[in-house]
Amino acid sequence: MPKTIRATIQVEVPYTNELMNYGSKLDKELRKVIDNAPYLNCKLEAGNLKPNGLLSLRNTDETKL
Repeated sequence: MPKTIRATIQVEVPYTNELMNYGSKLDKELRKVIDNAPYLNCKLEAGNLKPNGLLSLRNTDETKL
């Protein structure tokens, strides 16, 4: 497995049943919070990381880095 950087962020939104039951609505709310943040504070890990059981979002075109 190639070396990677894993950045973990924590996003909190007010609880509603609608957000819990509809993933697309929760996705929009989370993106709104992230887009309005002046910067992202995150936990960083780097190296040859093993999978941690969570879904990872990845850059699909790493040649642009």
